[in-house]
Amino acid sequence: MSIISIQSQVITGHVGNSAAVPALQMRGHEVWPVPTVLLSHHPGHGFSRGSAIPSEWFAALLEGMAFRGCFARCKAVISGYLGSAAAAGFVENILDRVGDAAAYLCDPVIGDDGRRYVSPEIAACVQHLVTRAHIVTPNAFELTQLSGQAPENRAQALTAMRAVQKIGPNIVVLTSFAGQDTPADSLDVLAVEGEAAWRVTVPKLPQKFSGAGDLFAALFLSCWLETRRAQAALAQSCSLLQEVLIQTRNLGGDELALVASRHQLTSPRPPVLAEPLA
Repeated sequence: MSIISIQSQVITGHVGNSAAVPALQMRGHEVWPVPTVLLSHHPGHGFSRGSAIPSEWFAALLEGMAFRGCFARCKAVISGYLGSAAAAGFVENILDRVGDAAAYLCDPVIGDDGRRYVSPEIAACVQHLVTRAHIVTPNAFELTQLSGQAPENRAQALTAMRAVQKIGPNIVVLTSFAGQDTPADSLDVLAVEGEAAWRVTVPKLPQKFSGAGDLFAALFLSCWLETRRAQAALAQSCSLLQEVLIQTRNLGGDELALVASRHQLTSPRPPVLAEPLA
């Protein structure tokens, strides 16, 4: 199944496309990656070099992709960190060309931990793309930005997710949530599809994992394409992500251990429990 992935990219490490693409390929998908930003490595390591892709490149890339018949063969589109308004326009152009035949997952990369790290212009572009998405995967900060609500517990998170549903996507996945009713040593991952809602609670690991959100969005898309059921995709993608994070922690790495986790990503894993959320 062919997927166009439009995200940031690094030469070393695993964030953005450099996390999503290998994971999707390991799971049997043909992936056509388009970088929005090309960097030497994740800026969190310091001394990162590179820049956003020049806007004039996007028109040329569209021409080349059209020449190769990419849009007629595309079955899904995933977007992440944009880096520029031009990149948002490129995503819109792709969506226009692939039409209703392709599912669109928007990972609305705006910020995290109470801090927005894109410009207001890019944030507005992301909010518009969400209206065109079938699936959207915000973190807790991004859910607040998209819904205008700041949930403090699971019930309020569900209300905020319903508000996002109303602007476009049928499936909303809250990728990490620590509410008042979330156990102190855990994180909730919540999903809604139509009128249904589910919750997965996973152990909170004592480490920050750059690229974990990018990887989760790719895994959820892959699992959803296989089943077309959000509950099954939620359970399976959470299980797969936990395997990678635990492997990364055990190896003591500062990048996601994707290669070391390849067998976990390609072999069926017992899914975690996705419980109905009232």
